[in-house]
Amino acid sequence: MMQATDLRLTFNPGTPIENPALRGINLNIADGEFVTVIGTNGAGKSTFLNAVSGTTRVDSGSILLNGIDVTKKTAHQRAHWVARVFQDPMAGTCEALTIEENMALAYKRGGKR
Repeated sequence: MMQATDLRLTFNPGTPIENPALRGINLNIADGEFVTVIGTNGAGKSTFLNAVSGTTRVDSGSILLNGIDVTKKTAHQRAHWVARVFQDPMAGTCEALTIEENMALAYKRGGKR
């Protein structure tokens, strides 16, 4: 299960180009549930996924994975619970593999392959 509570993140705070990217995001995803994150350019989709995976730190709020608070854990520490397959084949996928094979690699991350 993944639980995000009141996630907030502002890029460049206190500057003329301040950009509040996440404004109190709350989301609960149960085990086995399939969720699609959609929105327009600049809506915060990638920022939210980066926050869950740990590649971006939130200013406030909490992220729980299987009941464990991972809000302050690094991306490396979260790899036990979180795997991503990027849309761009040049950013973290194996171009020679099928989508299914790339997803299988992500699923097995942290375990025997």
